[in-house]
Amino acid sequence: MFKDVMELVQVKYVKDELHQEIKQEVRRQVYCDKKSVSQSEFFNAGQNGFKPQYVFIMRLADYDDEQTAIYNNKKYAVYRTYEKGENIELYCEKKVGV
Repeated sequence: MFKDVMELVQVKYVKDELHQEIKQEVRRQVYCDKKSVSQSEFFNAGQNGFKPQYVFIMRLADYDDEQTAIYNNKKYAVYRTYEKGENIELYCEKKVGV
C-alpha cells in the first residue's frame, strides 16, 4: 500500500561521563505515501505562519510523536497530525534549522 520510505527522527537526551545531557537523534525508516497539501490547507496553514510542503500518510502504529521527518535527504518539521482510521497524516513544512 505505501510506496515511499521516509525517516522519522526522535530526539533523546543521554548523559555523558560528566553527567551532561547530550542531544541524540534516533532515526528509523517507515513506509508512507507522499501527497501535496490541498489548497485550503496551504491557505489555512499560511495564515498561522506555517509553510506546508507535503502530507505523509502512514500507519498509525508506526508513529511515535516524532516532530521531524526526513524525505529525500531533506528535513521537515511536523506541524500537525490527523488520525484517519488505522492511518495518520503528517502535515510537514520545510524549516530552516530543522
